[in-house]
Amino acid sequence: MERPRYLPIGDYGIIGDLHSTALVGRLGSIDWMCVPRFDSPSVFGRILDADNGGSLWVEVEDGLISDSRRYLPGTNILETTLSSPRGRLRITDFMVVREHQKTLEQDHVLVRLLEAPDSDLEVSVHVDARPEYGTAELQATLAGSDDSCLELEQGELHMHLDGPGGWRKQGRAFVQLLQLRQGERQAVVVRYDGQRTYEHGAEAEKMLAETKKYWEDWIGRSNYDGPYLDLVLRSALTLKLLIYAPEGSIVAAPTTSLPEWIGGSRNWDYRFTWLRDSAFLVYALQLLGYHQECTAFMAWLGRVHRQHPAQWQTMYGIDGRTELPEVELGQLEGYQKSKPVRVGNGAADQLQMDIYGETLDSVYLHLRYGQIEAPGVRQGLRDMLEHVAKSWDQPDNGIWEVRGGQRHFLYSKLQCWVALDRGLMLADQLKIPMPRRQALVWTKEEIRHTILTRGWSEKLCSFRQALDEDALDATALMIPMLNFLPAMDPRVRQTVEAIRRDLTDESGFVYRYRRDDGLGSSEGTFLLCSFWLVNNLALQRQLGPARDLFERLIAHGNDLGLFSEELDPKSGALLGNFPQAFTHLAIINAAAHIERAAENRGPLDPVH
Repeated sequence: MERPRYLPIGDYGIIGDLHSTALVGRLGSIDWMCVPRFDSPSVFGRILDADNGGSLWVEVEDGLISDSRRYLPGTNILETTLSSPRGRLRITDFMVVREHQKTLEQDHVLVRLLEAPDSDLEVSVHVDARPEYGTAELQATLAGSDDSCLELEQGELHMHLDGPGGWRKQGRAFVQLLQLRQGERQAVVVRYDGQRTYEHGAEAEKMLAETKKYWEDWIGRSNYDGPYLDLVLRSALTLKLLIYAPEGSIVAAPTTSLPEWIGGSRNWDYRFTWLRDSAFLVYALQLLGYHQECTAFMAWLGRVHRQHPAQWQTMYGIDGRTELPEVELGQLEGYQKSKPVRVGNGAADQLQMDIYGETLDSVYLHLRYGQIEAPGVRQGLRDMLEHVAKSWDQPDNGIWEVRGGQRHFLYSKLQCWVALDRGLMLADQLKIPMPRRQALVWTKEEIRHTILTRGWSEKLCSFRQALDEDALDATALMIPMLNFLPAMDPRVRQTVEAIRRDLTDESGFVYRYRRDDGLGSSEGTFLLCSFWLVNNLALQRQLGPARDLFERLIAHGNDLGLFSEELDPKSGALLGNFPQAFTHLAIINAAAHIERAAENRGPLDPVH
C-alpha cells in the first residue's frame, strides 16, 4: 500500500529528549526531526514536502494499515501498532533523555524497537535523510559487520544508524531487511551528534528502561489530582518535551510552517522562545508543582535580561540569541501545498508591549510559590518599570503579531497595567528602592482609566480590540484572569456574552478576531481563546456551560491527547504548528478553573 502524500496533522505523535523532538505518523513514519536542537535544520522533513523532505519509515509486503497507538502510561514513549495481511507490527519509538547534557560531546539517541506480536514477519526499514531542509547531499558510508551500520555525514552533522541487518542502497534511500520472530524485539538505533563520539555499547532495552523510569519519575512529581487527570498529565508531559534542557528555555511548538489554514499563507516558525508563551507555561507548570522547570526558565530569563536590561524583544532563540531573520524556503512545497515554508520569525522585530506584563506576572507568581528569585530581573526591575511607564501609550503590533500596522491594542495596555501592578509588588517584596514609586502608581491608574473609558464600547457592550475602535477580540477574556476586574463585574459578563454571540463558530469555539490583519487569508478557531472562554464561564459560576465547552474542545484532540493551535471550523481538523504549547497549557489552566468552580473556591490563585 502506497503511503499517502500527507497525513492529517492530528495523525502525528511526538517523542523527544529535551533537546529536540521527532513527529511520528500513524503509519510509523518519522516525518519531522531537527537535530541536534529544536531550531536546527530538519533532517527528516516529509511533513513539509512529501517528495523532497525525507523520512524514516517501515514497510511490510502487501502493505500496512493503522491499528492502534498509545503512549506507555506516564511516559513520552510512543507505541504504534500496524496491521498487514501477514500479521501485526508493533513499533516502540523513544528518544533517550539526558536532561543535564549541555554539549554535543555525548550521543543523542533515537530508538525504534520493532516487534511482531502474532507471527514471524519480514519488515524493511527505510531511511531517506535530507538535511538542511532537503537541500544538502549526505555522504553515506557502510560500516560494521555485514554493513549493519549506516554512517551519514553532512557538514557538522554526523548520524549513525545501527540495526541487526545489513543496509543497501535503494534509490535515494537506504533499506535494511529485518526478520522478526514472533514476540522478539529488534532495534534500529539512530545516533547523532557533532563530535563523532558514538557510544555503541548501550543496549536498546536498557535505554528503554532508563527512559521509561525518567518519565515515570517526572510525572510522579505532579501534585495535580483534579478533574480530567489523564488529559492534564498528558499535557504536562507534552509541555516538558518543549523545554530545551541545556538552557531552560521553552519553544512554542517544535515545528515550522504547519498552516493555520490549508493553502493559506499563515505559516510560521514556532521553534523559538516567546516570552509570552513561556510566561503562561510557567504558570501552568507552577499549578502542577513543577517548580524546577520554572526556576530553570527564570534563570534563562535572567541571563537574557542582563544582556538587555531595560527592554525585551518578543521572542529569542532557545540560546538567547536575538537575531531571528525570517526566510522563505522556496524549494519546499509546504504541508498540503501550503506555501510559503518559513524559517526564522520576523515578529521578533515587532513592538509588543504585552510581554512586560506577562513576564513580570510569571516572575511574581514564581516568588509567591517561594522559589528562588531571578537575579537578572531584580537588578533591572526599576529600569523596566520606567520603560513601561514611558512607552505604554505607544501603538504596537499586539499579542497576535499583526502585520497590517500598529494600533493601540487594549490587551497591550492591559498587560502594561499588569507590569506596573506586579512590578511594584515585586519591588516591595524584594525591598528594591523605587524613588519614583508614586509616579508609577499614577501611571498605573492612568492606564486603568484609559482601558475603562476608551477600551469600553457601548455599541458592542464589550471591551474592544483596540482603543476607540468598535471591534471584538478574544483577549478581552483575560481581563478577569489578570485581576483587572472581577469576573462578576457587569462589563466582564457583557464582554463574555458579546464574544459568545459574535466571535464564535457553530460549535461555540472562539476566533481571535474577525477584522483584516494584513495577511489576507482565513484561519481556524483558536484553541487558546476557546479555553479562555471556559475559564470565564467557570469564574462566573456557570459550571455546566464551562464543562460542556471544555469537553467539546478536548474531543478534538487526537487519540494521543495532543493538540495544535487551531481547529478547522467545518471539519474539526487540527491546524497550525503541532503540538502547541499555548493549547496544552490552556487545557491545564481550564481544568484547574473547573476544579475551583466545582468546589466553590473562587478565582484560581488570585494575586491580591
